[in-house]
Amino acid sequence: MIDIYKRYQVGLTLVDLYPERKDGLCSCGCNQELTGRKKRWATIDCQEIAVFNFLIIKGDTSMIRLKVFERDQGYCRCCGVFSKDWHADHILPVFLGGSACGLENIQTLCLFCHKEKTYKESHLETISSHAACIFVQRLEVDFGAISCEFPKQSIEIHKELSASSFEPATCS
Repeated sequence: MIDIYKRYQVGLTLVDLYPERKDGLCSCGCNQELTGRKKRWATIDCQEIAVFNFLIIKGDTSMIRLKVFERDQGYCRCCGVFSKDWHADHILPVFLGGSACGLENIQTLCLFCHKEKTYKESHLETISSHAACIFVQRLEVDFGAISCEFPKQSIEIHKELSASSFEPATCS
């Protein structure tokens, strides 16, 4: 189903996220009653919102960029500069479980701020981002989805990033 450590959710379907409900209510979660011949969506707006959310969670970069541009208008959330070459950045990085998320975990960054943030996330601690990702994946393979104790360095990275999670990036 959903793997929060993978950027693209291969095989995920709309029905996985929004199954048909047996109680006669809209699948999007708005709790509107389905009327007439409607089987899943109460309104066309419910359907459109569900499809947008599905594509964003699945990792569709064109949809993510469209929606992030609508929200941020191409302005870097770190330095405030407008850029034609902006990047859609995961606030909580993919290697720490920041994938398969909504737009609340995506921000606009200019090229310079994005490179700086990526460098800080992957090089300031003794454990690399790749090693942290492999560690988590091995735990999941060996033990399934459990809560576990991470190496001290990963905890430090996670605490530092969690303190700023879902906030615009800070630049130095």
